Amino acid sequence: MMLLKELLHNARWRIFLAVLSSALSAATSIGLIGYINRCLEQGLDNLGQGLLLFAGLLVLLFISGVTSQWLLVQIGHRLVYQLRLRLVGKVLGTALERIERLGSPRIYNALTKDVTTVATAFKQLPISLYNGLLLLAGLAYMAWLSLPFFALTLAVIAAGVGLDVLLGRKVKTLMQAVRQHDDQLTEQFEAAIQGRCELGLSRERRHLLYQRKLEPIARASLDASVRADTLWAVNLNWTTLLVFVLIGTLFFLGQGLGLLSQQVVVGYVLAIMFLRTPISMILDAIPAVIRGHVALQAIDALALGETVEFKTPAQAAQPFRELRLSDVHYRYAGKNEEFAFELGPIDLTIRRGELIFIVGGNGSGKSTLAKLLTGLYVPAAGEVSLNGVVLDASTSEWHREHFAAIFADFYLFADVLGEAGDHEGLEARVDHYLDRLGLAHKVEFAAGRLSTTALSQGQRKRLALLLLMMEGREVFLLDEWAADQDPVFRHVFYNELLPELKAAGKTVIAITHDDRYFDVADRVYRLDYGHLVDYDRATENPFHLAK
Repeated sequence: MMLLKELLHNARWRIFLAVLSSALSAATSIGLIGYINRCLEQGLDNLGQGLLLFAGLLVLLFISGVTSQWLLVQIGHRLVYQLRLRLVGKVLGTALERIERLGSPRIYNALTKDVTTVATAFKQLPISLYNGLLLLAGLAYMAWLSLPFFALTLAVIAAGVGLDVLLGRKVKTLMQAVRQHDDQLTEQFEAAIQGRCELGLSRERRHLLYQRKLEPIARASLDASVRADTLWAVNLNWTTLLVFVLIGTLFFLGQGLGLLSQQVVVGYVLAIMFLRTPISMILDAIPAVIRGHVALQAIDALALGETVEFKTPAQAAQPFRELRLSDVHYRYAGKNEEFAFELGPIDLTIRRGELIFIVGGNGSGKSTLAKLLTGLYVPAAGEVSLNGVVLDASTSEWHREHFAAIFADFYLFADVLGEAGDHEGLEARVDHYLDRLGLAHKVEFAAGRLSTTALSQGQRKRLALLLLMMEGREVFLLDEWAADQDPVFRHVFYNELLPELKAAGKTVIAITHDDRYFDVADRVYRLDYGHLVDYDRATENPFHLAK
């Protein structure tokens, strides 16, 4: 809840003014009831003065009520706005390793459903605060009418609150279960969308996903939701019952036994009937507030990093000269604290303008090495340094600014960024490469955006390469870029684009299996079970000898 506390602290003056105006509105409402009750008991001495006082109270009620609601609405919507931005900022500022461990379903749920749930709770808070103050003012008026009967009223309230607390705990537990089911459902939704081809080909897999995965989770979520809402319905009706018990007791004590005066009876009845609406609105808001609390707990459980900062790294900008890995190790934790996979030790030096190819089988650690090179991962042991500057938390931003990458699971943005934010001549360059990459007939560039990204995987990779070349980074890392290209564009990539990048002083690290083009590279390495060794082109690739 630290994030919420921080946001509330920033809004403390607005909250103070909102509470003050809400208290004034509540006091005015009860004042109107008291005035009506006194007039019923004693009559009006002066009709003109009575109407003037009544009108004044109405004006004060309207102004204070509108002011309090306006302030509270401002606070609620502003908090939601800040929560959304802060949460996305924290996701952007969190290390990639943490994001990958959390998994996309939890992140998506936090950014969408959890934030929406918190927003709904915040929208209820202004109503609950106003009605809570109104209830307190009403109780104070009832205590002024009759202290003995007020004690009985407190006993009835205690009975209602006691059951409310018991049911509220059970409802919260059920809502937490529903929230956990939401993550599981999102995972199945993602599988249904991302795995649509595999599911289309396999009836058994469709049955497994639908009948044995999705349906049980959805059923458990349904059961928990129904139980939570049913328990709360019991609570609402219990509260209504207690209100009428209180009114009946008041009537029989006052009229039947003559223990209360008519003024007290009338005043109590008016107050209780008036307070029924605030009580109902408070009770109606509690489930939404509980859901918001559960959603905030889910957000806090993500343990995201600090909010991302968009400032120039403290390290002065300098051209790329050398990237060095010295005795680098990286470990993926397995079960029972054992390490399921370990990369390293890796010793590697890459200099400006070199074309480096890395080859390796599935699970050999190629993607892990790529993320270590680019600074997205921090090694468990050893050092990664760029121009002699060791990669750590304080230099990671500066380190990553030298790289542009296309990973195997890349995301293609439609916005095109120019070098260092410079968009002069960008349109001509983009149009040139769209034509060069065989995409001019499918994609247009206007207002800084590509007209579409809904293309084949090979074409999407060509667009991704275009984006990298426009940004002007000094080191390109390409993970199996050519794997989805036809022979024509493989030839263009290896025999035209890569030599051009090298001639322009760019450094290219390419993960590839296209051994027929290994002669293009300055050096070729093979990654095997986490160990990097020189690739012997004469023995491992006898048909394509080293140059």
